[in-house]
Amino acid sequence: MSTKIVKTDFKAKKYFGQNFLTDQNISKSIAEASKTSKDTVVIEVGPGMGSLTIPLLERSKKVIAFEIDKEVIPILKENTKAFSNLEINECDILKADLSFLDDIKEEVISVSNLPYYITSPIISKFLNDTTKIDRMYFMVQKEVAERLAAKVSTKDYNAFSILTQYEADIKVVLNVKRTCFHPQPNVDSAVVEIKRREKDNKPKDEKFFKSLVLTAFKERRKTLINNLSSMKSKDELKVILSELDIPVDVRSENLTIDDFIRLSDRMA
Repeated sequence: MSTKIVKTDFKAKKYFGQNFLTDQNISKSIAEASKTSKDTVVIEVGPGMGSLTIPLLERSKKVIAFEIDKEVIPILKENTKAFSNLEINECDILKADLSFLDDIKEEVISVSNLPYYITSPIISKFLNDTTKIDRMYFMVQKEVAERLAAKVSTKDYNAFSILTQYEADIKVVLNVKRTCFHPQPNVDSAVVEIKRREKDNKPKDEKFFKSLVLTAFKERRKTLINNLSSMKSKDELKVILSELDIPVDVRSENLTIDDFIRLSDRMA
């Protein structure tokens, strides 16, 4: 089925972080990369006018869309009127109760062109508020994609990298030029695959572990000990690091997830 996107003079709203994807080839590539099928229910955040929604509707059993901008919804409905497998929720996804997903028998994934300013909260919500979504394909700012997929001891590796990779395997599946959007953003984008993983190594106290990681990267230029000195004295930290065979002058970006888990268990 070939469905044409209705052209309108709709003006994007900066406070909603709206940059509408206009390249239909990219939209189709994202839908293909997500491996959605007629046995899949897709959660889409910020469908806008439906550029990505349409190829998802063509491939999946159902698309459940969350759109905060009530003024764009009539355009979305017009562009998707040929389909009967779309459910539109006019609400803020960050305030949405995701417990309804537990009643869905099919595989549930999320495929979305995320507003840049709420990328991190949405990823965190989908990883922590529900276990039903196993795979996510998110268009994000390219720099964010690089941080999400960053390896230890690289410039992009930070707390966000660790806390997300603790929950999921992440890779960049598609790079997207800024010219594929309207209005055109100031940066390029990328699509990341976030695939929930089985944790073979867990900290004894996950809440403490996450707090520790955030504190460890509070000031990137400082050593790990200097950043963690608000949690324990430097002398205590030196003893703990020595016990764990971690150099006392190490910087946070040089520790693996397993290193942080060991450190968390020892400090907790």
